[in-house]
Amino acid sequence: MKRLGWRFPVLIVWTAVVGLGEGLSVVLLLPLLSQIGIAAANNQGLAFRLIERGLQLIGANEPVEILAVIIGIAAVQTIVSIALTWWAAILARRYQSQRQLELFAAFMNAKWLFLADRKAGEMTNAIITESDRLGGAFTICLSLLASVVVAVIYIALSLMIAWQITVSLSGFAAVAALAMAPLYRKTYATGQSLAPLNAEFQSVLVEYFTGAKFIKASVGVDRATARLKSLVWEIEKANATASSLPGTVRSVLEFLALIGLVVLLVLGSGWMGVAAGNVVVVLALFGRLFPRINMLQAQLHHLNWNVPALETINKLQAAAEAEAEKQDSSSEPLKIGQPAVLTLKNVSVRLGDRMVLDQINLKLPIPGLTAVVGRSGAGKSTLVHTLLGLVEANAGSIRLGDHELASTPLRAWRGAIGYVPQETTLFHASIQDNLAIVNPAASDADVKLAARRAHADDFIGAWPEGFNTIIGDQGVKLSGGQRQRLAIARALLANPVLLLMDEAMSALDGKSEAEILHTVEDLRKEMGILIVAHRLATVRNADCICVLEDGRLVESGTWSELISRKARLHSLFEAQTRDFDQMVSVP
Repeated sequence: MKRLGWRFPVLIVWTAVVGLGEGLSVVLLLPLLSQIGIAAANNQGLAFRLIERGLQLIGANEPVEILAVIIGIAAVQTIVSIALTWWAAILARRYQSQRQLELFAAFMNAKWLFLADRKAGEMTNAIITESDRLGGAFTICLSLLASVVVAVIYIALSLMIAWQITVSLSGFAAVAALAMAPLYRKTYATGQSLAPLNAEFQSVLVEYFTGAKFIKASVGVDRATARLKSLVWEIEKANATASSLPGTVRSVLEFLALIGLVVLLVLGSGWMGVAAGNVVVVLALFGRLFPRINMLQAQLHHLNWNVPALETINKLQAAAEAEAEKQDSSSEPLKIGQPAVLTLKNVSVRLGDRMVLDQINLKLPIPGLTAVVGRSGAGKSTLVHTLLGLVEANAGSIRLGDHELASTPLRAWRGAIGYVPQETTLFHASIQDNLAIVNPAASDADVKLAARRAHADDFIGAWPEGFNTIIGDQGVKLSGGQRQRLAIARALLANPVLLLMDEAMSALDGKSEAEILHTVEDLRKEMGILIVAHRLATVRNADCICVLEDGRLVESGTWSELISRKARLHSLFEAQTRDFDQMVSVP
């Protein structure tokens, strides 16, 4: 409730006013019944004395006048109740939206390794489905609060009119509620089972839509459908159980309530000695209260069904916040003049029990072109992730010009670096929007300049709509080389001093690779470029080639120096040449 702040006490008072208005409109029947000849204990009890005094103050003594007062109070109560309903709905939606934004921020501010260890479907489910369930639980809590406040007012008024009837009805309701307790527990258990089912369902959908091309090409549609069908049936079963239980309980309670009301109507004026008018008013109060009790029990079921979402969201949010990156508010870009140097000194990274980078010492000149090569698992991508601050170094220091990563705001550090990953991330939007996402303030001229520097303007101009062309999810309308050139253009739009290219040419054909290398040759004169490459032929012209092996920097130098040394790079080159010769010799 801390997120509501001052709104919570206002909500309580507002609800009490609504409940009091409802109760008064019924209790005012006492003098009205007395006026029209139905016996009531009009000389006993606090309620009647207060009502009588109030009516005298406003001069309402005749039946028509009392009726007018009842209608007036009921009308005001209705208006206030409708306003309360709208306000409560707004509060519930605001609460849900706030939790969704908090959860998204917690995920995006968490360390990269936290995100890498979790399914996208699990996090998506928490933000969409579980937050929606949480919003439903919050709405139910507000409604339950209103029901409890109104019930307390009704019972208090009833006690002042006929305590015998009130105590009997309250006891009857308590016994009935206890009898239904096992069904409430069943609803809660069913609700707990839904979060993992929804998370798995959304994870499977994301995986299947992402891999739709492969699934169709490998005749896997039936297998995919069968797996999805089993999940849908489990979710259907859980939802059906939760939906049917409130109706079951409501039917039983309505049957018991009918019996109880009839019995007390007969016994009230006979055995208990309560005036008929008082019995009628108390039963009228409870008659208005029982629909709320029915609604209350249904809401309790829905609350038990939805409240596990709170545990799911809180657990995920707490885990994400515990793994948060160091936060900073600075968005000022680093000021790095050229020439400059990116320096790694004794940098070590341990992931779990494995030393992924071990005592790396490296100097990367800016401007200039440096390449990092090595077999799979040598630590190349981890080196790039460490330079981006996605993975924290356990030891050593990283400096970019006069700025050290450990003491520099991450946003400012990353703002000075352009990143081109192996798998280009593009969105179902226009080319313009995909490029400008790194720099929303960029002008059209800036976007076109970045595209021209990345040699992407030729194929963009070939599209009828140019920069307004929608490229599809992950850029499916583009070739691999076109996607990579857009990725380079996007990185350049941030005006980086350093460009990191992590296996950015590994999946390209020869022509596309040549185009990207031509782009790199132009850019190496303007900024520092670090290329992580698998194919050694792509790094022949680098100013310095660094060879990683089992997380250690085993040798570095120019291509001619390392090849003539006949050590690690020579061995890697011979292995690639041998593999290529064997591949082309296969008939």
